[in-house]
Amino acid sequence: MKTYTNDPFMKDSLNKILGLATLTLYGVNVQPAVDGVIDSVFHHLHKNKPRDPDGFLLAFKNGLTTLADRADDSMTSYRKTLHDAALLIRMTRIPPHMKSVDSAQIASLFQKFQLKMERP
Repeated sequence: MKTYTNDPFMKDSLNKILGLATLTLYGVNVQPAVDGVIDSVFHHLHKNKPRDPDGFLLAFKNGLTTLADRADDSMTSYRKTLHDAALLIRMTRIPPHMKSVDSAQIASLFQKFQLKMERP
């Protein structure tokens, strides 16, 4: 798997997202700023890692997911921000052949669909 740990720009981008996620604990809406960071990561990788930008982006997404999963359960907005950033990368930036099926998310969407269908 590719790694982004030796790239200062990627480390800074991760720290920006973590800082923005921390602001959500105080009720700040950071989604536009997170979107901007993800966009700059995408452009940085395509400019500076032309051989395999998607592999590095996938590693970055997996890092965000891991950090979100390791955060304390009481920090729901923090975790949601990290998961949303990872989902944004997965949905908009990673090519279809590199996306893994997130069975938990599919099950959740299916359950929501079933609940809507049960209502009269």
